[in-house]
Amino acid sequence: MSIHLDIKKEHTEVEQETVLHSIPCKIYGDTPANVSAFFTPYIRKSDEKHFDASFRGHPLQGRILTVPEGYKGLIFYEQKKPANPADDRKFVSTGGFSKFTYWNFDKLPSKNDAIVSALDWIDIAEAVHAPEKS
Repeated sequence: MSIHLDIKKEHTEVEQETVLHSIPCKIYGDTPANVSAFFTPYIRKSDEKHFDASFRGHPLQGRILTVPEGYKGLIFYEQKKPANPADDRKFVSTGGFSKFTYWNFDKLPSKNDAIVSALDWIDIAEAVHAPEKS
C-alpha cells in the first residue's frame, strides 16, 4: 500500500491560515460538518499562555502551539477510503496552519503531552542530526 498526498499550493501559503482546535475527544463520523456553525467556543484567557473553555459541558484548558520554524502544518481529507486495506490511499489537502489551539480536559497542557513532545522533538532531531561543526 502507498499513500498519495495531493497538496494544494494555496494551503501552503500563510495568507490561507485555517483556525484549528485539537480537542481531546473522538468523533465517530467522517462526513462533512458545518463546524463553524456549531463549534464557536467561548475562550477565556486564564493567564499569559493558557485558555479556558468548555465542550459539551466538559471543562477544557488549552494553549496555542506553534509549528516549528521552517515547517507548515497541513490538514488532509481522504475522499474515498479503499475497500481493501492493502490498496493505495489518496489524501487531499484542505487547509494549512502555522499554529493551533491544543486542549486538555481538566489540566493545563504541558511538555508531558504527546503532541507537545512531538513538536519539541522536531527541534531536538534537527540538532542531533545536524552536521558537526569543526
